[in-house]
Amino acid sequence: MAEPDEPGVADVRGVLRLAFARCRRSTAATAALLCLHQLCEASTPVVVGLAIDRAIAPGSVSQVFVWVGVLAAVYVVLSAAGNGAGPVAARAQTRAEHDVRQAVVERLVDPRGTTRPRSTGEVLSIVGSDAEKVGRTVHYLGVGVSGLVALLVASAVLMATSVVLGLVALASVVVSVLVVPLLARPLQTRSAAQQEAAAQSSGLAVDLVSGLRVLHGLGAQRHAADRFRGASQAARVARVRAGDAQSAIDGVTLVIGGLLLVAVAGVGAHLTVSGDLTPGELVAGVGLAQFLVGPVARLSWAAAGSATVRASASRIAEVLAAPYVVHDVPPGTGSGALGGGLDLRAVHGSHLRGLDLHVEPGSTVGVVCDDLTARAELLDVLARRTDPTAGTLLLGGVDARDLPLDTLHRTVVVVPHEAALFTEPLGDVVGDDPALALAAARADDVAAALREHGSLHQGTTLSGGQRQRLSLARALAADPPVLVLDDPTTALDAVTEAGVADGLRGLRAGRRTTVVVTSSPALLAAADEVALVVDGVVAVRGPHADLVADERYAAAVLA
Repeated sequence: MAEPDEPGVADVRGVLRLAFARCRRSTAATAALLCLHQLCEASTPVVVGLAIDRAIAPGSVSQVFVWVGVLAAVYVVLSAAGNGAGPVAARAQTRAEHDVRQAVVERLVDPRGTTRPRSTGEVLSIVGSDAEKVGRTVHYLGVGVSGLVALLVASAVLMATSVVLGLVALASVVVSVLVVPLLARPLQTRSAAQQEAAAQSSGLAVDLVSGLRVLHGLGAQRHAADRFRGASQAARVARVRAGDAQSAIDGVTLVIGGLLLVAVAGVGAHLTVSGDLTPGELVAGVGLAQFLVGPVARLSWAAAGSATVRASASRIAEVLAAPYVVHDVPPGTGSGALGGGLDLRAVHGSHLRGLDLHVEPGSTVGVVCDDLTARAELLDVLARRTDPTAGTLLLGGVDARDLPLDTLHRTVVVVPHEAALFTEPLGDVVGDDPALALAAARADDVAAALREHGSLHQGTTLSGGQRQRLSLARALAADPPVLVLDDPTTALDAVTEAGVADGLRGLRAGRRTTVVVTSSPALLAAADEVALVVDGVVAVRGPHADLVADERYAAAVLA
């Protein structure tokens, strides 16, 4: 048997390649426009200095107009490049975010599963905040490249003007290159901790909101609020720590830029007094020194941003690189008429100890488990969310592992106990001809209330029983060859539960195969046979009426 497929993206570099896969050109265009903008800014003090030496000092009015025109042209190009970079960068960033977010969502909903499940809040943090930060790489890259180009060009111009001024500028460049990366390391670590704390806080918030009714019923609102307050405070502290590291980078950058400006101005003034520099060269030198504060800040900002990007990309890489739980086969493999039969042969797992279960096509079989963990493992095997460590699941005589997962999931539908409802029209939930399914699930009254507006607020406005009946109607309307239900009537009263049992049997008996994992006497009485699973194996099997005499069965069902 083949091993589970290997994920394609395994590290931070892979995430960044994914982000740039479709926006390389627009990212390069962003960097080019920002570089042009910075070069125009760097040329402004040079043009002013030349105007002083060649037009103002000689007193040539015509030359003044010429240099004013040159300066005006520089500003036109500067404005066009700066304003043009924004939309291009926004488009590239949005596309990068979208591609990363799509990859994460596709990985999370992949039917092959993941060995590293995450809470809803953590998933929301990753597909939201982390994907957004990775998308900003486009902007960080453009700003960083433009800052480096501007720094090198301005330093070269200063060197051409005066070797001394050029060396002063070069010293600031060296200091920036050495110091900023060192300061960025703690920011990366603290950014990762901040994102983790924010994800935990979001996950707790989602859990509390979804369980609000239960909290009210238990009177545990104060305890829940205290837990969320603690998680929120932890996220705040982590954010402050990351902000401290960011502030350190910003502060050091401003100090380096300020010292550079003071040094160039002082050295330039001395050289001008001694006659080694003209007034125009002094103005150009001081102007370039003042300009260099910007590129140094841009480089530090890009370095700090890249630290947060790496932290977020690392979290995304953990999701994308998580090994698959099960192996898939190419579409079309093992296709054909599978029939409705279902066989579990000598299935072993963490809690199953050689389970054998045969379900005839068109029959309704109830399954009672004495252990909740064995029950969960059985449902995972039937849904092929996991494969047994030994034994096989057969559909129409075909090993489930030899079937494409899409084919398997169309054939066997396993409805979880807590099925999710979405905000959608009723027709999208139960199809265009739902009468039989709604009647079997005793959900006509629910449908009448939802027919106009659909399941608003993801069904949270419905009672537990209404959600269960609507979920069951959705499963029955899909009419799969094999339907597996996990305790579908726990929130229903006895009368409604009996009606659902009759409706379920009347709709599917003799036509479709149904497996009901439950301890409900009403549902088990409507089944053709019931299998009692004890210690991971089928201990006894037969009609419900015959099994009630068995002490183990009575303890599990009638107690």
